[in-house]
Amino acid sequence: MVSGILVQKPGFRKFFWNIDAEVGLNSPNRTDDVQLVQLGYAFMAMAPTTPNEIRATFAAVQVGAFCTGRDDDPLVQAIFAHESSRGGTVDGHVSVIGTSNGIYMDSSGPHTYMLTALVNNIQDGMPNDFPRLDKHPACPPDLKAAVLKVLIA
Repeated sequence: MVSGILVQKPGFRKFFWNIDAEVGLNSPNRTDDVQLVQLGYAFMAMAPTTPNEIRATFAAVQVGAFCTGRDDDPLVQAIFAHESSRGGTVDGHVSVIGTSNGIYMDSSGPHTYMLTALVNNIQDGMPNDFPRLDKHPACPPDLKAAVLKVLIA
């Protein structure tokens, strides 16, 4: 289930939504995790900082749609485009934020988790309501339930 994580670095502490299992190519694709990632791409499709060459790929992701985990799935295609545009590991899936500082290492050096960028875009698009994703009209039922369980329980 979607959960929260507090990412901390010297002089920086911020709440992020996290997933419980990988989303994307050949991944578990738990419904609420998928919906969080989809919502992130919906916001990235509208963000002025998103490069035009990948904006349409992000916009093709339908929030609330089932993710097949195959390479022809719109969410998997968005993940590949996102990975290719930002550097770091290109494996077709969004990983769980697995460190308290929000950084992972690969052979090319340190990188922020992709989920960090997705959640940052959600927060930018919901400045008055974040982290209450349930208040956004595009928030699907499973994600809404997970958010409320974390924040209200």
